[in-house]
Amino acid sequence: MRAFLFASVAVLQVAFTDVVGACSLPQPAGKVILTVTGHIGACSDQREVRLDRAMIHSLPLTEVRTKNPWERGRATYQGVLLRDLLHYVKAHGKMVELSALNDFHTEISIADTKKYNILLAFRRNGVELTVRDKGPFFVVFPFSDVRNLETEERFAQSIWQVNHIEVK
Repeated sequence: MRAFLFASVAVLQVAFTDVVGACSLPQPAGKVILTVTGHIGACSDQREVRLDRAMIHSLPLTEVRTKNPWERGRATYQGVLLRDLLHYVKAHGKMVELSALNDFHTEISIADTKKYNILLAFRRNGVELTVRDKGPFFVVFPFSDVRNLETEERFAQSIWQVNHIEVK
């Protein structure tokens, strides 16, 4: 009985250490604007990462200047590369499902996030994106730099008002 009790305590300690050790990110101080769930190795609450604006802005920021079907001419988008965000949350999966405020969703392979500079944009031409104008986040592909990305499938993956990402 004593050996069983010690073994049970050891199993619980390992499980607890794995959960606590995996949760390595701080809690958001401001309003949560993006939640990442699924196959992640870092979490800030209940096996999910909840990010506020300051946390997003602390990640490496990137610009993509490109044309797309929703703008006239080229626009300069600023934000976080999807692959950098996935690295930050220690994602380990094959796909990401991005969901918008209106429950529209799309999937992008993690391989594509490594191959292309897919931006999770929060600014266009220096102006913060609002919910009325494709915010808080807009998925931007480098269409002008990689011409073969200009397909209906990629346009459908360029969703806006993104507020949730699930790693699958």
